[in-house]
Amino acid sequence: MAASARDAPLSAAVSLRDEAVELLRELIRLDTVNPPGNETRAAELLQEYLEESGVVCELYAKVPERANLVARIPGRGDGPRLALLSHTDTVLADPAEWQLDRWSGELRDGEVWGRGGLDMNGHVAASAVAIASLAREGL
Repeated sequence: MAASARDAPLSAAVSLRDEAVELLRELIRLDTVNPPGNETRAAELLQEYLEESGVVCELYAKVPERANLVARIPGRGDGPRLALLSHTDTVLADPAEWQLDRWSGELRDGEVWGRGGLDMNGHVAASAVAIASLAREGL
């Protein structure tokens, strides 16, 4: 059976969800435990991902290992603006308290397992995919 025009929004949503899941898995695999942080690893991953969609990105760092990423889609007028803010550092996690490797980013039964998946890397991945999607759409 061929997909209809009605199925297009659902297909797009599934595609964006899959994109966010894959990005989340990649973020979880980066050890950004604070201290020391090492957020530059995550910032560079996000920069590469976003720039592939035409998003303008810059890294700012007082300490080289703890860079912040600023990503922008330049506007074309005086309309409303949207700002998304998040963090990529995580706190220590005792491996004895985990059923799976806390850095695995394993996908099991429709759930992504790993440190920072709920706070805050899931939000980071969803925000990055939203920005990339808007840039690809030319908005």
